[in-house]
Amino acid sequence: MASSGDAPTAVHQHAGGGHGLFFCSGEPLLTEGGSWIGHLMPGVVFVLWGLHWMQGIYRNYLVSRRQKGGEYRMETTHSLWRLPKQSEAICKTVLPLIAISWELYFAHKGGFRSLLCPAGYPRAGHFYGPHMTNWQHMAIYPAFVVSGVVDLVGFEVELPAGTQQVALFIAFMCEALLMGLHAKHLPLDIAVHGILFYTMLACAIMVLAELAYPASFLASWGRVAATLMQGVWFFAAAVILFEHRPAWDEAGGEDMAPAMMTPVVFVFCILLVVVFLFASYLAFHCWFVIQDARGASQYERTSALDEDPLEGHGPARAAFGAEPGGGKGLLSSSCGPHQV
Repeated sequence: MASSGDAPTAVHQHAGGGHGLFFCSGEPLLTEGGSWIGHLMPGVVFVLWGLHWMQGIYRNYLVSRRQKGGEYRMETTHSLWRLPKQSEAICKTVLPLIAISWELYFAHKGGFRSLLCPAGYPRAGHFYGPHMTNWQHMAIYPAFVVSGVVDLVGFEVELPAGTQQVALFIAFMCEALLMGLHAKHLPLDIAVHGILFYTMLACAIMVLAELAYPASFLASWGRVAATLMQGVWFFAAAVILFEHRPAWDEAGGEDMAPAMMTPVVFVFCILLVVVFLFASYLAFHCWFVIQDARGASQYERTSALDEDPLEGHGPARAAFGAEPGGGKGLLSSSCGPHQV
């Protein structure tokens, strides 16, 4: 649907300083693409998702070290508190569908974001330039819906080993490809979205690493770190690109300082995420040691260990230096003695 101000006029041959996108009238699109809230909300989603995965893999790893013959094993979904384990898969299926509806319809006064210019306009039949960003964003979500459906099927059907991981890899890879091929022109825009592409690609790579080494705690930790980093960088992108602070004004591409500073911010964000994950592991470790001191063998009774016999999750299998039957591993003596 064309906007009310998109009346038919002569087609412009030059973008006039825009990004090579045109209204159906032929007028160039001169405003910046995206929005502050459009970068903040994905950041919230990926940070929450990363935190959810973090608590799941930490619990599974620490529980596996307290079981005779136990061994850590990666999982694509985790339970939270007393919610059914299918909750994550349901969210992964339903929330992207809501996001698609929001991206293409509900977030816009003009209704559905049409893909092509309608008849009666100079650019009839051409792609509607201002809507391309919405369609690119929308294209990220279907692969996550597929991944969620595969997870749900895996709870009821014995799928070939690694099926859920492959589906999750495809979802992150589709996201990374869409971001990597997301055309940008100004140096700062290129730098910010290029880094976002790297974080998405890192998520896909870490899922592949888990597929190759399902008993590796560090591979799962890498997936969590990459997911959190993606969310944090969405936050950074919102601040850098849309808060119009003087430090990040690149003067139409003439000032290279903002683009040069971008990787510096990224590196410090990486360090922030790593320190947070390490501190969180220590907190989980100490909590388990306190439970050990109370003589608790209550991890299984309180469903602290996620299980899914059909997906082959089962009792978590050790990685990262844990020995079957329980040898002491990293930080085993911190927060007091305990038996493993």
